Amino acid sequence: MDWITCTQSFICVVDHGSLAQAATKLHTSSSALSKRLSWLERQLGVQLLKRTTRSLSMTDAGDLFYHRAKTWVDDWQQLVSETTSTFGEVSGVLRIGAPLVTGNRFLVNFIAEFLEIYPKIKVELTTLTPGQLPDLNLDVVISRELEYFNSASYIAAKLFDFQPGFFAAPAYLARHAPITTPEQLTQHNILLYGNSHQPQERVFEDGTRLQLSGNFVSPNPEALVSAAVIGMGIILGGAGTVQKEIDQGLLVPVLPALKQPRSSAYAYYPKLEYNHTKTKLFIDFIKQKVKDLYV
Repeated sequence: MDWITCTQSFICVVDHGSLAQAATKLHTSSSALSKRLSWLERQLGVQLLKRTTRSLSMTDAGDLFYHRAKTWVDDWQQLVSETTSTFGEVSGVLRIGAPLVTGNRFLVNFIAEFLEIYPKIKVELTTLTPGQLPDLNLDVVISRELEYFNSASYIAAKLFDFQPGFFAAPAYLARHAPITTPEQLTQHNILLYGNSHQPQERVFEDGTRLQLSGNFVSPNPEALVSAAVIGMGIILGGAGTVQKEIDQGLLVPVLPALKQPRSSAYAYYPKLEYNHTKTKLFIDFIKQKVKDLYV
């Protein structure tokens, strides 16, 4: 028995809610896991889990140990991975956080290519709410610039600039008179991000201010893009977000010169005592991929 194996086993049991499921995950038996848990409790001198034939729950001591141990084990695994990658092929888990639109429409394809290059790396992608502050449990957070986030615990690496503009399906535009001025957009059905049908004011690079409204709002960017593709209205977003639809001719720019002020996307990752090999490889890879995609 050893501390690391038994602690990892305890964490796995808690995460899966049962000895049987954890045993399957760890490729061992329930009886072997039970012995590891008993050894851990003897070493600590406290009961970590309340176990019956039908249920399993943590004691207060178990809850404290679980959260502290999970961080410790993650750090240990990261340290081992970073150390071995110095002299061999990079491996381990890379935990990435990103808003839904960034994760689904921007990162997934890049992650697939990244994993082909580094097959021993595994990726966990967590969905964050827009503007959510970075989480120390994540290796890297991809987000638009967090203007008021100034933490000495993080490093910020700029990835690219972007300027949201308007896009619509050719079929939608064919049903309406040509759009030649920004003011005409206030008479069109704009597909808006959010949870309210209240008009939304948007300010553009040239100083134009528009009150935009429409009959469809959603906090789900995928739903907004799909709605635009089937001709429900005009969407306001970054070109990179709808690049696939543009390439396929499903969406086209509307008043291409009318863009919102330039914004920046950043990668935020925690300052640690050891190297960030996987994280830095991923950030450098993303920078290379977007170099020609954004201006």
